Amino acid sequence: MAKTFSIRIGPRDIELLHNIDRCPLTAEQLFQLAAATEHPFSELPDLRRRLRQLKTAGLVNCWPYAIATTGRSPLYFKLCREGFRFLYGQNSPLPRRRHFEQISPGHHHHTLSLAKLLVHICTCAAKHGHAVEQYARENSVCLKAEPFTIYPDGAFVLKRSDGQRFPFCIELDNGTERVRSKQDVECIERKLRGYDAHQSQFATFAADRYLVLLVTTRTKQRLDNMLSLASAVMQQQQRTVFIGASLNELLAVDPFETAVFEDHRALKRMLIAPAIASKKNQRSVQHTMKAVVD
Repeated sequence: MAKTFSIRIGPRDIELLHNIDRCPLTAEQLFQLAAATEHPFSELPDLRRRLRQLKTAGLVNCWPYAIATTGRSPLYFKLCREGFRFLYGQNSPLPRRRHFEQISPGHHHHTLSLAKLLVHICTCAAKHGHAVEQYARENSVCLKAEPFTIYPDGAFVLKRSDGQRFPFCIELDNGTERVRSKQDVECIERKLRGYDAHQSQFATFAADRYLVLLVTTRTKQRLDNMLSLASAVMQQQQRTVFIGASLNELLAVDPFETAVFEDHRALKRMLIAPAIASKKNQRSVQHTMKAVVD
């Protein structure tokens, strides 16, 4: 039997809950995402009020970030179990318990950085008529290529305005892991080898072939070291598996207009190439230009 709540749930609430399920988000971040949907909030206080009502109804919960700030620490929101069941059905298998609990303080910087990346890509994509689809939350996707097992920090499919789809995995680096290690422990090198081995299973033009976004919150030198290592471990140098950028540089530009990413060959590129106009549209544009010149 469907559970009834103390508030009426509308389409805008469902969009909010889906966004919160992608990644723990603050009210400000949810406001930015809502602005790119069919049901935006007119003002941030309206969204905060609705979040309080959803919390009272037992659909979401929130906790403060343990980060340095000049004012009150922002609250991040996560789904409660009832919120998850509401979205996916009462009989849907629940994620692990920690999915609904507070984030450990040592993981706050990583989560906040990942949220900033997600919001920026989604809002920029919407501005160009693109859409972020099939977003998989952190550690919910498992990639296996013997002897490697990888859990990306996120994965999504970018649907371009012309309908073409581009899969991506996210690997967010906070500079806490070793780049190389002679021991069989988690390090950047092992992840790079794992992604390369897994991606090599796909044909060159396969629809499921993805790119790995290497985004670092540290220095440009850290990113350069990671891309240099990627070049050294890749089995097929002619393929593109990794593209990287520093988070601060990425947040300062529109990745669909500016070539902010760099691959293992040091070639600059945008997140995806712009859609190519059809031949009919191209002829129309050329005819218009000719008429103006004449």
